Amino acid sequence: MSFNTEVKGTLAKLLATENLTVEHRKVSTASFDVNNRVLVLPIWKNASGTVYDLLVGHEVGHALYTPNIPVNANKGFVNVLEDVRIEKKMKVTYPGLRKSFYEGYRELNHRDFFGVAEEGANNLAFIDRINLHYKGTPDIEFTIEEQIWVDRAGKTETFEEVLELANELYDYAKELEDKKEDLKPQQQDLDLDFDLPQDTDEQDQATPDGEGDELTEEQDNRSEPKPSQQPQHEPADLDTPSYKQGGDNVDETHSATDESLQQALETLVDDDAKEWIYLDLPKLDLSKIIIPHTEVQEDLHYHFNGHPVRDEIDMEYIFGNITYAKDHYRNYKKEAQKSVNYLVKQFEMKKSADEYQRTATSKSGVIDTNALFKYRLTDDIFKRIATVQEGKNHGLVMYLDWSGSMQHELLDTIKQAYNLVWFCRKAGIPFRVYGFQSAHYQENTIHPGCEEKKGTLTMTPDFRLIEFFSSRQNKRSLDLSMELIYLQAFAMNNGRIRYMMKYTLGGTPLVEAVMCTPKIVDTLKKVENVTKVNVICLTDGEANPMMYLKERNWDDDNGLFPAQMYNSRYAKFILRDPKSGVSCEINSSAYQTTKEIVRFYRKITDYNWVGIRICSKKDLQRICRAFDYETASVIDKQWKKEKFASIKDLVGFTQAFYMPDKNLGVGTQQLEVNQKGEEATRAELNRAFKKHMGSKMTNKTILNAFIEQIA
Repeated sequence: MSFNTEVKGTLAKLLATENLTVEHRKVSTASFDVNNRVLVLPIWKNASGTVYDLLVGHEVGHALYTPNIPVNANKGFVNVLEDVRIEKKMKVTYPGLRKSFYEGYRELNHRDFFGVAEEGANNLAFIDRINLHYKGTPDIEFTIEEQIWVDRAGKTETFEEVLELANELYDYAKELEDKKEDLKPQQQDLDLDFDLPQDTDEQDQATPDGEGDELTEEQDNRSEPKPSQQPQHEPADLDTPSYKQGGDNVDETHSATDESLQQALETLVDDDAKEWIYLDLPKLDLSKIIIPHTEVQEDLHYHFNGHPVRDEIDMEYIFGNITYAKDHYRNYKKEAQKSVNYLVKQFEMKKSADEYQRTATSKSGVIDTNALFKYRLTDDIFKRIATVQEGKNHGLVMYLDWSGSMQHELLDTIKQAYNLVWFCRKAGIPFRVYGFQSAHYQENTIHPGCEEKKGTLTMTPDFRLIEFFSSRQNKRSLDLSMELIYLQAFAMNNGRIRYMMKYTLGGTPLVEAVMCTPKIVDTLKKVENVTKVNVICLTDGEANPMMYLKERNWDDDNGLFPAQMYNSRYAKFILRDPKSGVSCEINSSAYQTTKEIVRFYRKITDYNWVGIRICSKKDLQRICRAFDYETASVIDKQWKKEKFASIKDLVGFTQAFYMPDKNLGVGTQQLEVNQKGEEATRAELNRAFKKHMGSKMTNKTILNAFIEQIA
């Protein structure tokens, strides 16, 4: 099809003026579940956009106006008359549909969907002519008596009136059939009174050459009796139309056009179409998903500081290796303060500039005595009042990739996150920092914090969010948490100290973290009085594939199990949010998972989604293959010049930063000069300074981008 079926689904919702669920499925005909308010549409392949609008508008009409009650009447008659009623109502409510209905039915007539090409419209049963009349076929003939029925069909307002009319019209049709049956024996008697022509071959044999034409003409004259020879009939029945109604082979009690339309519509269905799998967002219980920072702090404090000293080996381990790791953290904290202070200063400058832009001045009714001397020159001698429009309070939610592939970059990544935390702390910005982990052992196949419902997105059972830091912590508690998380990262990267297995590295459940974001943000807004939230996702690779709950169909086990969403030739995945009504197709390719899940959640939230991707030049080139040449060229040039790349909108995030996976944490080191002689030359100093400042600015990119969002 040349049009977007998602758009047509949205059209159906708008027409229904309710949060109607629209599903395209591999079915032969459209249907509507009145109780669950689900409109099921076939996957049409040969329907034009106009016909599609007609079919959608028609089915929505049934959804709005046709009740789900037992029908004690002929189904075909009810279908025809109910179509007249609901389409009349849809045209009144949505005048724009008039054109769609008119042109759509004209197209269906042209393609002979009503099966009248051979018979002709006026040779059909009365109910069929009513059907075609209200579906846009011109020049339908009706008697005066029939026109009364036609007008009644156009005036029905309720479904009860439709049922009443259908029963009355069906009785009328049976009377017409009975009269046609009564006329058949009379017609047979009339035929017997006529001289039937002899067999042609026999005539040719008995007739001399040259006399055949005369005989034939005589027989033709005898075939139609003269008026005086016409058989005498009973007085004419006024209830019978003056013309030959429907022909002898037409059943007046059956709607052939309605049946033909239903059968023809099935030919529009795409039998080879992919199965459309609709997935809803689940309800979540965050208490079974998030490990709070208090528990994390308690666990790690005991792990690193709670072991008793039993011998000299323990003494060396504790006071040697652990002390070394703590000193490593404290040195970094001291070095980073200059960069953090610089960023806070930049933030305050941008914030002041923004307040100036939001400042409005207005005159008061009080005279400014200092301006009285200007009264001869101007009447602007009144005091002015400056009003600053209220700005938005911003907050931060940050996710750190706690996967195995992050092992060698984890410590440098932690440093970047710490810069951001210290900045938020000094600038008074509320924040929450989580690590997303899939290494938490769980016996259940379905995550306990995720709703168990067929057809919903779900989480890998071993997923947890580890709450590292919160702005609700006091200074002492936050410093302790930051030291302990640094030790854990140091241990998994260095090996000089033992890390705690509970918080070890695993997979990359970024999808699950994104799923938790709306509830986390809602809590942040309520607790911290935040109006605008920035969500930062820091990772080094693609998210794990999405999972959904599917019904088992083997071994007589009808339970649910989490199935991976994969790029299938036979399936098409549609993700939707029941709360907002937003739905869109999801590309289930492994390399598109992050983009697709973030893109969807951007549609249903008002957050700034910032992505930070630690990658190599090769990874960036692979990502750029999906872009046009010009875009890819710009990204490549930026990487070469600035040692990072910034991409807006194209990869799901509002803005995504691609940072090199080498030397990510440098930038706070002392200036190093590579000199050949005893004294450094001007050129050597210049190169060293540029290199030093370049590394510093590269590592400030994340924070500067965040400042642009919140200042």
